[in-house]
Amino acid sequence: MLKTFINYIVEHPDYLVLTASCAFLVSYFIRWMFKNGNNSDDDEGGGGGGSNENDDDPVLDLPPGVCLPKDKPEPELMS
Repeated sequence: MLKTFINYIVEHPDYLVLTASCAFLVSYFIRWMFKNGNNSDDDEGGGGGGSNENDDDPVLDLPPGVCLPKDKPEPELMS
């Protein structure tokens, strides 16, 4: 059976190229879906936006002009 398969591939190499290109396209599509599947603009579900570095931190919806406090304490607050 293996000998028959090898003879068929030798006689019809275009099927090997077709199979390889289909496998590449399927793997590329799956990788694209995983890469673009995390929609950070989605308000529903698990997206939520923000960075994925610290998942324990809450995602804050701050108004424009308001920022989080700095990591380094301000000089007037140290004494």
